[in-house]
Amino acid sequence: MSEEERGYIKVNKVDAFIYPLDGLPVMVCYLDDGREFNLFYVPVEIVIAINKLKKQTEEDSILNDKRENIFDILAFIPEVTDELSKHINKVIIDDISGSLYIATIELKFDGVIIQKRMIPSHAIYLALISNKPIYVRKTLVDDQEKERKQGGEENK
Repeated sequence: MSEEERGYIKVNKVDAFIYPLDGLPVMVCYLDDGREFNLFYVPVEIVIAINKLKKQTEEDSILNDKRENIFDILAFIPEVTDELSKHINKVIIDDISGSLYIATIELKFDGVIIQKRMIPSHAIYLALISNKPIYVRKTLVDDQEKERKQGGEENK
């Protein structure tokens, strides 16, 4: 059974940025069904790392930190990304606890599948550097859309 049949939506593209007005770090997952799934208060280091991966860091941007971080090093060493690619099957944003989303990263070692719970932005970064698929549970997307619509109605 495919992920889509099990109630998950594939992520086609990921953008990460800082909202200019309030400095809020955000990650946007563009989904296979045309919708978006947003993660707010993402660690700034992840926003920077994703933009470096995509080579979208502007010279005068607040994201242009001249220092390297762990994410830069992970992406820089081909043996590390190759090894990650061998072991990561996929990443699924599949749960929420309070207001915090939870991701599951599926790892494979000698045919044994191990699932680890992770911070979604970190798991997404690992999927991006290892070129592995990312999915979001459809009910989480539906719930986020409902909240957005209710918030829009309250602001009228």
